[in-house]
Amino acid sequence: MVLWPEGGALKKIAMPVKFFIGSPLGSGQQYMPWIHLDDICAMYLKAVEDDQMVGAYNAIAPEHITNSSLTKMIAHVLQRPLFLPNVPGSLLKILLGEMAVVVLEGSRASCKKIKDTGFEFKFPTVKAALKDLFQST
Repeated sequence: MVLWPEGGALKKIAMPVKFFIGSPLGSGQQYMPWIHLDDICAMYLKAVEDDQMVGAYNAIAPEHITNSSLTKMIAHVLQRPLFLPNVPGSLLKILLGEMAVVVLEGSRASCKKIKDTGFEFKFPTVKAALKDLFQST
């Protein structure tokens, strides 16, 4: 999930939080790989310029975060309370159909391979990324 202020998943997750109706999805314990837009752009530039980079790399930030923690951090950065219960997975399956699997299962991948190339993240934590992104909106 690439975090950027104008759209994508961040806008969809943050909108209910902004209107005081945000809550984690499903159990909230599913991991949500993420990366700041600036970091993924820097990764692409490094891949183009560095002849030593071969094969596939996970374009994700080093910090692992669950859906619940991400939602809470968005609420913290936006200075909004979270008080509603989690959105039930069964409701998400009705609303999203097969796409609910992506939201409810999550993934916990590693960015070790890209870090081993010497790549340094500008936004290694979701808190830093969110502060930057919401500051620019």
